[in-house]
Amino acid sequence: MSDPQPTDDLSGRRWLRLLAVVAAALVLGSIASTTAMLLAGWRYVPEREFTVAVVMQPDADTTQREAVQRRLGELPAVDGVRLQTREQAYEKLRQRVAGDPTQMEGIEAATMPESLHLTTVGRDFDCGPLPLIRKMSGVDRIRVVMRPDGSRPGAELGC
Repeated sequence: MSDPQPTDDLSGRRWLRLLAVVAAALVLGSIASTTAMLLAGWRYVPEREFTVAVVMQPDADTTQREAVQRRLGELPAVDGVRLQTREQAYEKLRQRVAGDPTQMEGIEAATMPESLHLTTVGRDFDCGPLPLIRKMSGVDRIRVVMRPDGSRPGAELGC
C-alpha cells in the first residue's frame, strides 16, 4: 500500500492572495488620491447665500415689473421673489441714515425706486440669466451680493 499524498489546494490560496492584493491596492489608491487632492489645494466648498436685487427705473410700470418678476421667478430661490415697494425702500433708507437726518432732505417715498429681491443658496452663483434680465425694459440695475457667513466675508459680485 502506498501512503496517500497530501494535496494542497493551491488554486484556492492563489485566489485569496489575489483578492488581498486587489483590496490593498484599492485602499492605498484611495489614500494616495485623496492625499494628492488635498496637497493640490482641493477643499470642500460650503454653500453660501446670495441675494439678488433688481432695481426698477423710477418710471417703470406694473407690466414691466411683473415681466421682470416672472423672469426672476425662473431662478432657484429660497423663498421666492419679493417686491420692495417705494414706501418700504424709503423706510429702509430712513432707518439706515437715522443718525444724520440731513441726508433725507428732499427725498420722498415717491422718488424711491421699486425693487425685486430673491435669495438663493449654492456653492457659487450663476450670472448667466442676469444679462437677459438687465436688458428688459424698466430695469435700472442689478446687484448680486454674497452674504457673509461666520468667519467668511461677503462680497458684491460683478455679474
